Amino acid sequence: MQVKKIVENYLKEAGYEGLFSADAECGCELSDLIPCDNPCGDCEPGYKHQCPEGHEFDWIITPSRIKPDFGSED
Repeated sequence: MQVKKIVENYLKEAGYEGLFSADAECGCELSDLIPCDNPCGDCEPGYKHQCPEGHEFDWIITPSRIKPDFGSED
């Protein structure tokens, strides 16, 4: 079994929605896991959150199930 498949199975079984790396400022969701084909050792399991309209990203992966505070959405 390939490492990518082992990681994918673990994330699914544990209820995670992807990986993120705070140091590399990147994240990937289960449907497109490790698209870089070179996961860094800093990747951690996390949960996907939709970003508000106008945000730099459509979604992010964080270590918490609690939606992050994106600041004022005015």
